[in-house]
Amino acid sequence: MGNGKKLGLGIVAIASLALSVPAQAACWTVDEVAAAKVRDMETMLMVSALRCRMSEQDFLPAYNAFVRSGRAGLTVANDRLRGHYAASLGAGRALNGYDRYVTSIANRYGSGAEGLSCRDLASITDAAIAQGSSFDALHALAVRADVQPVLDGAVCTTEIATR
Repeated sequence: MGNGKKLGLGIVAIASLALSVPAQAACWTVDEVAAAKVRDMETMLMVSALRCRMSEQDFLPAYNAFVRSGRAGLTVANDRLRGHYAASLGAGRALNGYDRYVTSIANRYGSGAEGLSCRDLASITDAAIAQGSSFDALHALAVRADVQPVLDGAVCTTEIATR
């Protein structure tokens, strides 16, 4: 086989390998991590409200009120997360990446929120309603509630230039 054919086959092999490797998610910016915290908290409350609805601490009506009152902030969080996946996976695969991420959050809380009772989760829900609908208020609550989202990539590092 001539060198030209070997080189051509090598390039084809490398190109096909590159196409078969799934794209890795881009690093998570500070704003995207904040959005992930809000989305994680909202999903934790949703799954928990469904789990707790047959207990003495049924807070499903309060959770539904939170979703209605917090819609503006929750929308900001979801838009940022969708933007993260669009930037890292491309427009064609962004929705699937976002859906996988959100599903993984719900699955993580399926057996409960570690260390939190239905009463604790109802209190977080009440605080979320009282916070108002802004993204910043919901993020502040997620931070106070020590929500730690599991990210499917590294957090971006920034370098600060010094003189």
